[in-house]
Amino acid sequence: MLGRFTSYLATLFRAYEADEVDAARFRARQIQAILRLTPLAMLINFLNVLVVAFALWSEPVNRSILLGWAVTVTALSVLGFRGWLRARSRPEHKTASRRAMRHGVFQAAMLGLAWGALPLLFQADLHSTAQFYVGMVTVGMVCAGGFALSSMPAAGTAYVVCLGSAAAWALFSSGLEQSRGFAGLLLVYSVVVVYSVWSHAKSFGARLVAEARAERQNEVISLLLKDFEDHTSDLLWELDRSGRFVHVSSRLAHVVGVPGERLARLHGLALLRRWMPRDEQGVQQWKQLQTHLRNQRAFRDQHLSLLTRRGRSWWALSARPLVDENGNTLGWRGVAADITDKQVAHMRLSWLANNDSLTGLVNRRQFREMLETLLQSPAQGDNAFAVVVFDLDDFKQINDGRGHAAGDHALSLFGQRLLAVSRRSDTVARLGGDEFAMVLRGAIEQQEVRTMLDRLLQALNGSDPQAVDAENLPASMGVAFAPGDGKDVDTLLNHADLALYAAKHAGGNQYRFFEPSLADGNRRRAALAQALRGAIERDELRLAFQPQVTTSDQRICGFEALLRWHHAEYGDVSPSEFVPIAESAGLMHAIGDWVLHKACEEAALWREDINVSINISAAQLTAPDFVARVQSAASGIASGRVELEVTESVLIDDGDTAVASLRRLRALGFRTALDDFGTGYSALGYLRQFPFDTLKID
Repeated sequence: MLGRFTSYLATLFRAYEADEVDAARFRARQIQAILRLTPLAMLINFLNVLVVAFALWSEPVNRSILLGWAVTVTALSVLGFRGWLRARSRPEHKTASRRAMRHGVFQAAMLGLAWGALPLLFQADLHSTAQFYVGMVTVGMVCAGGFALSSMPAAGTAYVVCLGSAAAWALFSSGLEQSRGFAGLLLVYSVVVVYSVWSHAKSFGARLVAEARAERQNEVISLLLKDFEDHTSDLLWELDRSGRFVHVSSRLAHVVGVPGERLARLHGLALLRRWMPRDEQGVQQWKQLQTHLRNQRAFRDQHLSLLTRRGRSWWALSARPLVDENGNTLGWRGVAADITDKQVAHMRLSWLANNDSLTGLVNRRQFREMLETLLQSPAQGDNAFAVVVFDLDDFKQINDGRGHAAGDHALSLFGQRLLAVSRRSDTVARLGGDEFAMVLRGAIEQQEVRTMLDRLLQALNGSDPQAVDAENLPASMGVAFAPGDGKDVDTLLNHADLALYAAKHAGGNQYRFFEPSLADGNRRRAALAQALRGAIERDELRLAFQPQVTTSDQRICGFEALLRWHHAEYGDVSPSEFVPIAESAGLMHAIGDWVLHKACEEAALWREDINVSINISAAQLTAPDFVARVQSAASGIASGRVELEVTESVLIDDGDTAVASLRRLRALGFRTALDDFGTGYSALGYLRQFPFDTLKID
């Protein structure tokens, strides 16, 4: 119970809670509040002294003591007024020490004791009228002094206690019966005044704490705003009712490129309008901004494209209106975020979504969308055009033999040559890898296209004096016309591809136009590919064995296994036709395994001095488990009786993997042969890398 009471008293007689730094500032504010009332309070003290001295001069009192009391109170008043003058002549202190507070309490106590001496010295000798007058002055001074000193509650308490106690004792010791009651009332009155002093002091202290907290928050906000402006590309801005800039920051002036003093006189919207481009996008953005301002509602991320002396930039504007208590707009305040980097990145991504990063040409997706638009165009003649697809004939050799940098250069150069011969209305695209395409708008005659492609062939082969480079870049080309050769994108491109394949099959470095017979051949290839999938299960494949003889004595030393296919509907199909189909359809692994097993089974029935030669495709040789497959197939005969034939093209396409597999097979005892040497690439380098057992020259 005692602890609660003590805690209550501690809370009651504490004006505020603060650390020493804040407390020093609060003490200065308390002293300043008292100093503001000091001249008036000291004047009232002096006037009251004059009135009391005049009123008691005719009373039966010791005039010397009365005069001494008057001089004492007057001297204390003069000291107080002198303190006010000294404080006024000095710069205002931001802090005050505890010693200064104790000095103020001491002065207040002295003044209270001086006024308390009035009833103590003269109450008993006065007539009733004078006693009443002294009592009224005493009560008034208790109230007025407590109020004047309430911002410094310790001083106010000291003053009231000293004055009230002395006056109450004077009444109590007068001997009159009613005076004791008045003394009690005066004590109660003094307690009420002290309570009021502390209540007012707590309110004053709460205000000081709130102001300090707000000031600290303002400092933090100011620091954050300064840090925000120093370390971000965003700008804080404010416009007044007339649209002129308010509180122009150095950051804003720097970005705008106008001195702050001049910028403060400029009309913000007029400045924006001057910087905004007059294109369709700029006009639309300006209309949107004006709509936001007319609606007088907050808005966010209004994008603006600006053209200033610093170049083109993009900004996102966010703002809210500043309104008074009546809802009238006083201006606007907001943030301008520099989104130039983001916008440039977005434009770059958008460009990459529609263009090839290496050549800068239109990519496959954009090319298909453009074809779709052209094919759906209702205007007569707008959807009549030619599509040309290109494939570099020697790109793989360039890329593998000279490196990827040379391959990229060849692709870029090829794109430049296509652009050089194209018309303004044409569109050139890179579809991927070494595949390119071109749309010739309005081209409806073959002769017109022939003229352009003949010129292009000259440029690609380095014979055109206007070509961007003298390097030869032979290419195969296929041409299809819309809408005659296709009324949808897939059909049109497929027919152009068929013409391209015909050009490559004819030797490359030339162009072919699509013909219906090419589609028939494509359908046959698709049908053969489908039929091949069940050829092994239907027992349609067989092996023919071609004898191999020695040149010295014409003795048979082995047989070459030759694959044959007889289909019930298509009859005997040539290996030159169905083997490429099997390779493109991914069937060579299964067919190749069948050939390996079947050839080795047949060879197991021959004399041990007779070998078997088996042709191996690129798909088989580059398979990770190819060596294991060969070992499994040849498990019934000696490995030295099995000769594996590969062509030069296999070594060119994936030389490292192929040579590694051949080395492992040769280490296991298998023989190797290079077939058709001299008919293709004549890759003599591979003869140095790998020692073949047999070299077959055609």
